[in-house]
Amino acid sequence: IYGFAEQGRPVYAECGGLMYLCRVLHAGGAAHPMVGVLDAEVVMHDRLQALGYVEVETTRPTLLGAPGVRFRGHQFRYSELRRGETLAEVFRVHRRRDRASFPEGFAWRNVLATYV
Repeated sequence: IYGFAEQGRPVYAECGGLMYLCRVLHAGGAAHPMVGVLDAEVVMHDRLQALGYVEVETTRPTLLGAPGVRFRGHQFRYSELRRGETLAEVFRVHRRRDRASFPEGFAWRNVLATYV
């Protein structure tokens, strides 16, 4: 998978796939090496970190198209992503229940990964 992504081939990952593409997953007091495609680490928590429906808009070109692509999705996760400097955020996510917004969606080369 790492070699495929490094060659610029398209990779799309959601939730667990996003976590798998990171460098390290921290869970249960241990650090577990992952694929290492994304410059990020994942930390598992005992409590929910996100739950609910969201509306998303791309802010940069992605595998989904030009900036401005809109879609809806859902988040249900106990993990937190700690992004490195080389990992670009490419979405603006709006929670439906309170309209709060935050950056999300992560891209590197032709890889697009998201919790949504």
